[in-house]
Amino acid sequence: MLHILDESRENVIAVRINGHVDKGDYDMILPIMEEKIKTYGKINVFVEIMDSMDFTAKALWEELKFDVKHARDFNKVAIVGDGKWIDALSVAATPFTSAKIKKFGRGQRQEAFNWVRAEA
Repeated sequence: MLHILDESRENVIAVRINGHVDKGDYDMILPIMEEKIKTYGKINVFVEIMDSMDFTAKALWEELKFDVKHARDFNKVAIVGDGKWIDALSVAATPFTSAKIKKFGRGQRQEAFNWVRAEA
């Protein structure tokens, strides 16, 4: 499930991913991201990944379509979580965006927020 965090403001969208993610989650979050892009041009994204997650094929398709359409609309992406697969996720996302992508451990949550909110 995707949860929009209270820390989302201005050009920053903050989400937590925990457990099963399906197309309904993307149907909820993508319009919010579209509106932020429309308002601010480029946005910053904070993603906190909890212990487990899995995506349906339809959810992954929605993600891919959005990423291709908005490849140049992201400035920074902070990914917070632990596990080697998160490193792989960070690397896998790189070809789909011009954003600076940085991975942070779970204990670096505040540092990740500070980084994603900082200018340039």
